[in-house]
Amino acid sequence: QVGCVSSACRRVFLRPSSARAAASHRFSQPMEEGAQLEDADIQAHEQEIRDETEAAPLVGPIEPLDGLRAQYASNPGFLPKIAGLGRRFAALRRTRPDGNCFYRAYIYGIFEALVGKAAPLAAFTERAKASLDFCLGAGYERVALEDFHEEFLSCLERLSAAGASKATVDEILAECDGYLICWARCLTSAYLKVHAEEYVAFLSSHSSIVEFCAQEVDPMQKDADHLQIVALSSYFGVPVCVVYLDRSDGDQAAEHMFQESGKADCPFETVHLLYRPGHYDIIYPL
Repeated sequence: QVGCVSSACRRVFLRPSSARAAASHRFSQPMEEGAQLEDADIQAHEQEIRDETEAAPLVGPIEPLDGLRAQYASNPGFLPKIAGLGRRFAALRRTRPDGNCFYRAYIYGIFEALVGKAAPLAAFTERAKASLDFCLGAGYERVALEDFHEEFLSCLERLSAAGASKATVDEILAECDGYLICWARCLTSAYLKVHAEEYVAFLSSHSSIVEFCAQEVDPMQKDADHLQIVALSSYFGVPVCVVYLDRSDGDQAAEHMFQESGKADCPFETVHLLYRPGHYDIIYPL
């Protein structure tokens, strides 16, 4: 439906989470005592997970890779790859594991690289200014999207202001995280719909790009995968390199570069993301 991305985003600010709403609905119905206890346990576990997730910073401070070694000390299958990361990368920033981590990490990495660099920031701002018309061309209504677009542009203005620094990026994220992620999802969805013929062959569990976007892109807290990364990085033109930490053989983590085709003179720095199943952090090369 037209404007469905924006509707999903607005619910983040205006309505309870779907898990909480579903739990509320369940407890409003008559049920056996055993089922009540079981549902109470499930609800308590869901709340514990939510609390733990919400306690994590949106994007944490830069930290050495030693934290990864400690985290996987009891899972030695990952350790050779972590040792290999140390020869290629210097540090990482952890992101909140709430299903929005790719969009948040990518935007943070872009903003962090743009601070204090007038020419790349101007080039990126021009792309961002054109993004509302791009989404309208994909079938969305202006009234559904313009608030998110305006907020995105205002964040870029703050990056260009005198005295802006890396601390400015943290301030922007703290104040505007939901709007930034919603707009990133809008753009991702619009790009896939405009280029549906190119990407429909890559679908395995969805009948169309429209269905894929409705289920995998538009809703908040839905993890991003290959198609979402291709779409958003293609629109922005900011390269993103995804580094895969897994237990496969060898000590060198696989890397996949997503970059706009034919743009060897790209003015933007590459954003590097560390991927573990279902989660993206930011990682910094040596």
